[in-house]
Amino acid sequence: MTGRHSVSSVRIEIQKIDYLPPMPTIAQEILIASNDNTSDMDDIAKIIKKDPGLTAKIIGMANSAFFGFGRNVSTLEQAIINVLGLDLVKGFALSLAMSSVFDPDKCANFDLKRYWASAFITAELASGFTNHIDSKQVLDPNQLYLYGLLHNIGILVLTNRFPNIMSELFMTAREDKEKRLIEYEKETIDFNHHDAGAWLGHKWKLPYEMIDVIERHHDLDYQDRNSNFVILIGYCSRISRQWLLDTHYDPMEDIEVINKLNFKADSLKKYLDKSHEKLDGIQNLVDEIAG
Repeated sequence: MTGRHSVSSVRIEIQKIDYLPPMPTIAQEILIASNDNTSDMDDIAKIIKKDPGLTAKIIGMANSAFFGFGRNVSTLEQAIINVLGLDLVKGFALSLAMSSVFDPDKCANFDLKRYWASAFITAELASGFTNHIDSKQVLDPNQLYLYGLLHNIGILVLTNRFPNIMSELFMTAREDKEKRLIEYEKETIDFNHHDAGAWLGHKWKLPYEMIDVIERHHDLDYQDRNSNFVILIGYCSRISRQWLLDTHYDPMEDIEVINKLNFKADSLKKYLDKSHEKLDGIQNLVDEIAG
């Protein structure tokens, strides 16, 4: 790291984030259809098929060993009916479509596979945790899956808008894996990917629950709407980071979160051990997306 970037010069650049790309039309249409109780599988499939590349990725995911269907899937309808289910396909399509407007190749040290691995691990953990939390708040596993996939979309915003600065930060962050990227961002540019993701969410008029997750998922003091959603995604994100980087973080010692979420302690360790067994499969799944 060559030292703290000029705050004034970075602020000038940050102001240009107002010129973020619009939400992809397909993502808009999927969101609208998802909120329409009359929409069915055919409606969603028709929207996704407008983008052949997106369709091919979802079919490729359905054929991945991670889902273990065992037979070749050649159509989007087969992927939905036989393997993934409509809710999961909507989540995949939304996250892939939203991410497609950013060009991570501009940032030399950005690891796209690690980005997606973290997203999928977080999504898998969060959706599965719904059976292990003693909560009065209803936790929708499909909603949690989508939030897990998108919780770090702000990284794509900054990587796309400030490729040179972020490339430098990624390189420096590799030297100390115990220190999170957001800490380097705050020290260096006085801005972070949580802020950037929330900025994007407001510009794209995303659901407020999703914006809260993107902006506050590592804020243990967060007590506003859907606090369990927010805190759970942050917990799963920290676990995914530990699994991918082998950090010193121990999820079983994150007592504050365990207490806040009323985890059933006797099943928490078993669930994490079982989930860790999926890690290789998730890495293979990521190859289908970012390979």
